[in-house]
Amino acid sequence: MEDEINFGYGYNPSNSIAIIWCLDDVKQVRPDLNDEQCLDVLRYADRKHDASMGITYDTLEFFADYLYKEEKVANG
Repeated sequence: MEDEINFGYGYNPSNSIAIIWCLDDVKQVRPDLNDEQCLDVLRYADRKHDASMGITYDTLEFFADYLYKEEKVANG
């Protein structure tokens, strides 16, 4: 029997799919963010992404940069 997961929005595995992004996905593009910040990025992406384009690593990076300006470390 398939595990039941409640994704909300009327998700039904017999007639729907769900794509899951996690903290580690955000850390792939912004390893400087902590878990709480990564979750903020995922939640923001869920609310603000363009449904015709979906969520990609590029959009996660864009939203992360928007929410948390990347601090550039000066060399030398």
